[in-house]
Amino acid sequence: MNTIKYLIFTTRFAVFILLACQLFIFSSCDEYEQWTNDPPEINTFTIPAEVRYGETVELKIGVTDPENDDLTYIWEVSAGTLIIGEGAQVQWTAPELTDSEIAPDEIVTVHVTIRDKGEDTVVKSASIVVYSKSFRVAKALSGTYELVRAQADGETTEAFGAMRLTTSTFSRDYQEDGSFFYGSYRLIEPFDARKGIIYWLSDGSTEPVVSNYTWDGELLVLYWTATATGHVYQKLK
Repeated sequence: MNTIKYLIFTTRFAVFILLACQLFIFSSCDEYEQWTNDPPEINTFTIPAEVRYGETVELKIGVTDPENDDLTYIWEVSAGTLIIGEGAQVQWTAPELTDSEIAPDEIVTVHVTIRDKGEDTVVKSASIVVYSKSFRVAKALSGTYELVRAQADGETTEAFGAMRLTTSTFSRDYQEDGSFFYGSYRLIEPFDARKGIIYWLSDGSTEPVVSNYTWDGELLVLYWTATATGHVYQKLK
């Protein structure tokens, strides 16, 4: 009799264990998949090193997943606008200039997170330099200059004076008559460190005085067509 009771108990216990194991297996499928899932792998990350303010470019990332899971992409940028914010390829517009066309470089960080079906994630980040070409040209021209020659009506004469340029302001001092000018200047496209056009706004004037310039890294030549005058400045070391 005891043997029969033992067999019944053993059978019931075995069935209980079997059912418990099945419940454990089914309840742990997600965990098992997560344990055996490998994260996505980033193969390429195509991000431009530099873009101009307001420029629109493509950002791309190449990713493979060992289990061929569907992937979710989350793009983030520290500035500018994501035109399309999902998928492995997006478009991004760099920050626009609001106050002036002359602005220093700005560093923008691009961050992308890739998640697979098993909730494994990989991340990638990079930096983009956003620049103003006019600022870079103005920075190349910045410095203190000595006036060495002047031309008026085709006649070249010695001249004395100085000029100082920053990325946004200028000052000019003519020692022969004591005149002094201070104001701002604006470079006109196409922006070129070697030659181009400058709009000068001096003494609070709203109407610019236009001059052409040529620059060889040492001598800066300014020529005002309206008055047929020119100045040659030598940059001081």
